[in-house]
Amino acid sequence: MTRIERTRFWFFVPKVLQWVIVVTASVVTLIVFVETALRLFDWISFNGYEELLIMVAFWLYMVGCAHGSYEKSQIRADIIEVMLKENLFKDIIRILREVVTVVLSLWFAWWAWNLILYAVDVGSVTSVYRIPMVIGYSSIFFGVGFMTFYNIVYMIGEFKKMYLRRVKKIDLEQWMLEHGVEGGIGK
Repeated sequence: MTRIERTRFWFFVPKVLQWVIVVTASVVTLIVFVETALRLFDWISFNGYEELLIMVAFWLYMVGCAHGSYEKSQIRADIIEVMLKENLFKDIIRILREVVTVVLSLWFAWWAWNLILYAVDVGSVTSVYRIPMVIGYSSIFFGVGFMTFYNIVYMIGEFKKMYLRRVKKIDLEQWMLEHGVEGGIGK
Protein backbone atom coordinates (compact mmCIF):
# COMPACT_ATOMS: atom_id res chain seq x y z
CA MET A 1 0.00 0.00 0.00
CA THR A 2 1.48 3.34 -1.00
CA ARG A 3 1.51 6.29 1.40
CA ILE A 4 -1.16 8.16 -0.51
CA GLU A 5 -3.51 5.20 -0.17
CA ARG A 6 -3.52 5.69 3.60
CA THR A 7 -4.56 9.35 3.48
CA ARG A 8 -7.98 10.86 4.05
CA PHE A 9 -7.82 12.28 0.53
CA TRP A 10 -7.66 8.74 -0.88
CA PHE A 11 -10.87 7.76 0.91
CA PHE A 12 -12.66 11.11 0.56
CA VAL A 13 -12.41 11.57 -3.23
CA PRO A 14 -14.18 8.30 -4.16
CA LYS A 15 -17.07 9.26 -1.86
CA VAL A 16 -17.40 12.58 -3.69
CA LEU A 17 -17.18 10.77 -7.04
CA GLN A 18 -19.96 8.40 -5.96
CA TRP A 19 -22.21 11.33 -5.01
CA VAL A 20 -21.53 13.04 -8.32
CA ILE A 21 -22.41 9.80 -10.11
CA VAL A 22 -25.69 9.50 -8.20
CA VAL A 23 -26.63 13.14 -8.79
CA THR A 24 -25.76 13.15 -12.50
CA ALA A 25 -27.50 9.81 -13.08
CA SER A 26 -30.60 11.21 -11.36
CA VAL A 27 -30.50 14.38 -13.47
CA VAL A 28 -30.13 12.34 -16.67
CA THR A 29 -33.12 10.23 -15.65
CA LEU A 30 -35.14 13.34 -14.78
CA ILE A 31 -34.37 15.04 -18.11
CA VAL A 32 -35.38 11.95 -20.08
CA PHE A 33 -38.54 11.51 -17.98
CA VAL A 34 -39.61 15.14 -18.39
CA GLU A 35 -39.01 15.08 -22.16
CA THR A 36 -40.90 11.80 -22.51
CA ALA A 37 -43.85 13.08 -20.45
CA LEU A 38 -44.00 16.34 -22.39
CA ARG A 39 -44.02 14.50 -25.71
CA LEU A 40 -46.48 11.89 -24.50
CA PHE A 41 -49.07 14.44 -23.47
CA ASP A 42 -48.14 16.76 -26.33
CA TRP A 43 -48.00 19.78 -24.04
CA ILE A 44 -44.86 21.53 -25.13
CA SER A 45 -41.67 20.64 -26.84
CA PHE A 46 -38.58 20.71 -24.68
CA ASN A 47 -36.35 21.96 -27.48
CA GLY A 48 -32.66 21.46 -26.96
CA TYR A 49 -33.01 19.02 -24.11
CA GLU A 50 -30.30 16.96 -25.79
CA GLU A 51 -27.81 19.74 -25.04
CA LEU A 52 -28.52 19.55 -21.32
CA LEU A 53 -28.62 15.78 -21.42
CA ILE A 54 -25.26 15.50 -23.18
CA MET A 55 -23.53 17.88 -20.76
CA VAL A 56 -24.78 15.97 -17.72
CA ALA A 57 -24.10 12.60 -19.36
CA PHE A 58 -20.52 13.66 -20.15
CA TRP A 59 -19.96 14.32 -16.45
CA LEU A 60 -21.67 11.07 -15.49
CA TYR A 61 -19.50 8.98 -17.81
CA MET A 62 -16.22 10.68 -17.02
CA VAL A 63 -16.71 10.70 -13.24
CA GLY A 64 -17.73 7.05 -13.58
CA CYS A 65 -14.49 6.36 -15.43
CA ALA A 66 -12.51 8.06 -12.67
CA HIS A 67 -14.28 5.98 -10.03
CA GLY A 68 -13.71 2.85 -12.09
CA SER A 69 -9.99 3.63 -12.10
CA TYR A 70 -10.05 3.97 -8.33
CA GLU A 71 -11.75 0.58 -7.99
CA LYS A 72 -9.61 -0.96 -10.76
CA SER A 73 -12.86 -2.26 -12.20
CA GLN A 74 -12.37 -1.24 -15.82
CA ILE A 75 -12.22 -3.87 -18.51
CA ARG A 76 -8.64 -5.06 -18.90
CA ALA A 77 -6.97 -7.39 -21.35
CA ASP A 78 -4.89 -9.34 -18.85
CA ILE A 79 -5.31 -12.86 -20.19
CA ILE A 80 -1.54 -13.35 -20.35
CA GLU A 81 -1.17 -12.41 -16.70
CA VAL A 82 -3.87 -14.88 -15.69
CA MET A 83 -2.16 -17.74 -17.52
CA LEU A 84 1.35 -17.14 -16.12
CA LYS A 85 2.81 -18.45 -12.88
CA GLU A 86 4.17 -15.99 -10.33
CA ASN A 87 7.63 -15.19 -11.65
CA LEU A 88 9.78 -12.32 -12.86
CA PHE A 89 8.20 -12.32 -16.32
CA LYS A 90 4.73 -11.90 -14.80
CA ASP A 91 6.00 -8.99 -12.69
CA ILE A 92 7.49 -7.36 -15.79
CA ILE A 93 4.16 -7.79 -17.63
CA ARG A 94 2.34 -6.10 -14.71
CA ILE A 95 4.83 -3.21 -14.67
CA LEU A 96 4.62 -2.84 -18.44
CA ARG A 97 0.82 -2.78 -18.27
CA GLU A 98 0.87 -0.06 -15.62
CA VAL A 99 3.49 2.03 -17.46
CA VAL A 100 1.53 1.86 -20.74
CA THR A 101 -1.65 2.78 -18.88
CA VAL A 102 0.02 5.83 -17.28
CA VAL A 103 1.56 6.96 -20.58
CA LEU A 104 -1.80 6.70 -22.35
CA SER A 105 -3.58 8.43 -19.47
CA LEU A 106 -1.10 11.31 -19.58
CA TRP A 107 -1.53 11.57 -23.34
CA PHE A 108 -5.33 11.66 -23.03
CA ALA A 109 -5.11 14.25 -20.23
CA TRP A 110 -2.92 16.43 -22.46
CA TRP A 111 -5.40 16.00 -25.32
CA ALA A 112 -8.34 16.87 -23.03
CA TRP A 113 -6.54 19.99 -21.78
CA ASN A 114 -5.90 21.11 -25.38
CA LEU A 115 -9.57 20.49 -26.16
CA ILE A 116 -10.53 22.84 -23.31
CA LEU A 117 -8.08 25.48 -24.55
CA TYR A 118 -9.50 25.16 -28.06
CA ALA A 119 -13.08 25.54 -26.79
CA VAL A 120 -12.09 28.66 -24.85
CA ASP A 121 -10.21 30.15 -27.84
CA VAL A 122 -13.01 29.49 -30.29
CA GLY A 123 -15.77 30.28 -27.81
CA SER A 124 -17.82 27.27 -28.87
CA VAL A 125 -21.31 27.04 -27.41
CA THR A 126 -24.32 24.81 -27.92
CA SER A 127 -26.80 25.87 -30.58
CA VAL A 128 -30.03 26.28 -28.56
CA TYR A 129 -29.14 27.28 -25.00
CA ARG A 130 -25.70 28.71 -25.80
CA ILE A 131 -24.06 26.62 -23.07
CA PRO A 132 -20.27 26.88 -23.30
CA MET A 133 -18.84 23.62 -24.63
CA VAL A 134 -15.99 23.97 -22.17
CA ILE A 135 -18.39 22.65 -19.48
CA GLY A 136 -18.69 19.30 -21.25
CA TYR A 137 -15.05 19.21 -22.32
CA SER A 138 -13.84 19.93 -18.80
CA SER A 139 -15.51 16.71 -17.67
CA ILE A 140 -13.14 14.81 -19.94
CA PHE A 141 -10.13 16.51 -18.38
CA PHE A 142 -11.51 15.97 -14.87
CA GLY A 143 -12.19 12.27 -15.45
CA VAL A 144 -8.96 11.54 -17.27
CA GLY A 145 -7.03 13.58 -14.70
CA PHE A 146 -8.28 11.42 -11.85
CA MET A 147 -7.77 8.28 -13.92
CA THR A 148 -4.16 9.35 -14.48
CA PHE A 149 -3.69 10.06 -10.78
CA TYR A 150 -5.01 6.64 -9.77
CA ASN A 151 -3.00 4.90 -12.49
CA ILE A 152 0.21 6.57 -11.29
CA VAL A 153 -0.48 5.46 -7.71
CA TYR A 154 -1.14 1.89 -8.86
CA MET A 155 1.99 1.91 -11.04
CA ILE A 156 4.06 2.94 -8.01
CA GLY A 157 2.39 0.12 -6.07
CA GLU A 158 3.36 -2.41 -8.74
CA PHE A 159 6.98 -1.20 -8.65
CA LYS A 160 6.91 -1.49 -4.85
CA LYS A 161 5.48 -5.02 -4.99
CA MET A 162 8.11 -6.08 -7.50
CA TYR A 163 10.87 -4.55 -5.36
CA LEU A 164 9.65 -6.31 -2.22
CA ARG A 165 9.15 -9.62 -4.03
CA ARG A 166 12.32 -9.68 -6.15
CA VAL A 167 14.93 -7.57 -4.35
CA LYS A 168 13.95 -7.97 -0.70
CA LYS A 169 12.71 -11.55 -1.29
CA ILE A 170 9.63 -10.94 0.86
CA ASP A 171 6.55 -13.16 0.68
CA LEU A 172 3.94 -10.44 0.12
CA GLU A 173 0.98 -12.42 1.44
CA GLN A 174 2.82 -13.11 4.71
CA TRP A 175 4.07 -9.51 4.92
CA MET A 176 0.53 -8.13 4.42
CA LEU A 177 -0.81 -10.39 7.19
CA GLU A 178 1.95 -9.32 9.59
CA HIS A 179 1.46 -5.60 8.87
CA GLY A 180 -2.34 -5.63 8.70
CA VAL A 181 -2.50 -4.44 5.09
CA GLU A 182 -5.85 -5.17 3.43
CA GLY A 183 -6.37 -5.28 -0.31
CA GLY A 184 -2.69 -5.51 -1.13
CA ILE A 185 -0.03 -3.01 -1.98
CA GLY A 186 -1.17 -0.70 -4.74
CA LYS A 187 -4.60 -2.30 -4.44
